Formats: sequence, structure tokens, C-alpha cells
Amino acid sequence: MTQRRKWAIIPGLVALAAVAALLSAYTGAMQQQQQQQAPDTVITERGAWGYSAASSPQGRAPVQPIAFPHPTHVQTLGMNCLYCHFAANKSTDPGLPAMSTCMGCHLVVGPNRPAMNGRPARVSEGITTLTNYWKKKQPVPWVRVHYLPDYVNFPHMRHVNAGVTCQTCHGPVQKMTRVYQYASLNMGWCVNCHVGNVNPAWKARYDCSVCHY
Repeated sequence: MTQRRKWAIIPGLVALAAVAALLSAYTGAMQQQQQQQAPDTVITERGAWGYSAASSPQGRAPVQPIAFPHPTHVQTLGMNCLYCHFAANKSTDPGLPAMSTCMGCHLVVGPNRPAMNGRPARVSEGITTLTNYWKKKQPVPWVRVHYLPDYVNFPHMRHVNAGVTCQTCHGPVQKMTRVYQYASLNMGWCVNCHVGNVNPAWKARYDCSVCHY
């Protein structure tokens, strides 16, 4: 190629670069215009439990539709946790009692409570509310207390069948007049138990795939 031909190519390259720059600028302007016409979706209403990638907060104690008295049922009457939370030893979720389970007792133990144990005769508000749900053929809309992120799996049955008591994670529920979240439920809290830094010294695998699968 002669020297003259080499110099002749340069204007063509300059023109090509100019066209590319103009096309790029035009494309960018069109994209910006489209974004202004149809902006990105922004979620402003996440509800009571918008995704936060975290567990529910320690100390959480939501108001329930019925003020269920755990001390009365567990300490006074001696009921076992599995009577109501029937699936805790065989399922990932502990489960809540069916209305038939509650009413199996409360069709007999009705709202009109006699004077006993130093308390005067009264009408139980909780049993009255329970009975009304039963008559309407509706379940009690209990408010969940404990939440874990979607990427964490906590199989209740493995822990219960390994001998871990309900109180180890949930605290002294049998004494709670209103159930609250006893533990932080964060990752460090879980791992602390798995490595044996608790009393009794439970030990279990703590590689990622144990909980995140």
C-alpha cells in the first residue's frame, strides 16, 4: 500500500468513529427518555412484614386475638406442649391446634366460670371469643410470633427428637402470660448452640448446607 493510500484511509476512519459516537448518543438519549416515561417500579407498601433478610426481633410480643394463658394450661393443668403443638416432633413446623382440639375441652369448660381458687364467679372473655369462632366455623387467627428468613430452614422435629426442649429456644413459655420472642434467632445464636457453647453442650453440624438448603 502506497503512502498516499494510507493517508486516504484516515478520513474514513474518522467519519466511522463520528457515526458511532452519534449512534451511541442517540441510543442513550432514547433510553433516558423511555426511563422517564416508564420509571422503575418502587415498592412503597411492604405490609407489616416486608422482606428484610432478617429474623423477627427479639422481644417481639404481638397481641393475639385470644389472650391464651400458657401458665394455666401448662403449669396448673399439666398439659404437654405436644398436645397443642402436635407436629413439633414430626414436622418442620410445630403446628397449632385445630378448633376441635380446643373445643374438645371447652365444650365442657365453658365461658361461665364458677368461683374457685379464691377467684369469684366470672365470664371468661377468652373462652367466649373461642366459642364464637367455633360457632362461626372459623379458626382463631393467631398472630405468628417467630419468623425466620426464607433462606433459613429450621426443622422442629430434628431438634425435638434430639432432646432439645421447647424452652431452649422459646424460653419459659409455660410462665408467659403473653408469648414473646425469647431469643434473637440470628445466625450467631444458632451456631453458638451447634458448636456446643451452651449448657447442656449440644453439638451438631454447622456447615452452610445444614440450614441453607
